Amino acid sequence: MDKLDILVQAKKIPSLPSVVMKLRQYLNDPEVNFDELAKVIEYDPGLTANVLQLANSAYFGWARSIKSVKEAITRLGTNRIFQMVLCMSVAPLVRKPIKGYGLDSSDLWEHSIAVAICAETIGQELGLEEVEDGFTAGLLHDIGKIVLGTFVEVDDDPIKEIMELDHLSFNEAEMMVLGIDHAEVAAVMLSSWSLPEEVVEAARWHHAPSRCDTRYQQLADVIHVADILCLDMGWGLGVDGLCYKADHAAATRLGIEAPVAELIISKTMSGVEDLKTLFQPRTAGSGAKHEPVGA
Repeated sequence: MDKLDILVQAKKIPSLPSVVMKLRQYLNDPEVNFDELAKVIEYDPGLTANVLQLANSAYFGWARSIKSVKEAITRLGTNRIFQMVLCMSVAPLVRKPIKGYGLDSSDLWEHSIAVAICAETIGQELGLEEVEDGFTAGLLHDIGKIVLGTFVEVDDDPIKEIMELDHLSFNEAEMMVLGIDHAEVAAVMLSSWSLPEEVVEAARWHHAPSRCDTRYQQLADVIHVADILCLDMGWGLGVDGLCYKADHAAATRLGIEAPVAELIISKTMSGVEDLKTLFQPRTAGSGAKHEPVGA
């Protein structure tokens, strides 16, 4: 297989549901009508139930019970609602074993959720204004693995051999053998889904943020550091996570020091625990038209 074959497969992955793209459009509309936005979600009873479940969760939620979609939008904001719906839409794609990376059905999902929470926490703790898409970029940064995993599995031996002989990271060996790595595949997929350029670039350069366009470098730095912190905690530590090269300049640019990193890890652990139980498969017969959370 060559790079062209891989790109063809990447573009065959179904796009995100139309409701996700509609919500994304609303994020850029300062005069958005919350009644109309609520109707977009309420059209799907299963999606409505899941939004309300997340809106009342410890991580996403409000201090008091939220009983309607419109109330959730009003209290939590359109960006938060978009993140919730994105989580629900992505879960069915990534909750599958990916043998090429040594990941079981929950590993990539847990890692994606952890990096999303960690990236958002980094932005909050450091007071960064240019990383409002941190949660989204963190959630999607490794999405390329769902396509490249099959190709990596076929070329497993050459990739490992190059890593050992040339002391390369896993993604560098991917590039040598396949002509592309999972970060570039992710960028192709996210671009085809019409997601923001900063999210696409952060995914593309999450292993090498120093090579990212300076307009988007801060978000790439955040995702890189969040990725490393989460792998260090054991979230989604597949075969590639054992051979990960850190770009130390990213942490330097962000100004992250040990005490802050410890606080970020603590808050991320708490957030992951809050969300993990909400993304379990539901029993059949719920009547939902939308994929259940964590299906």
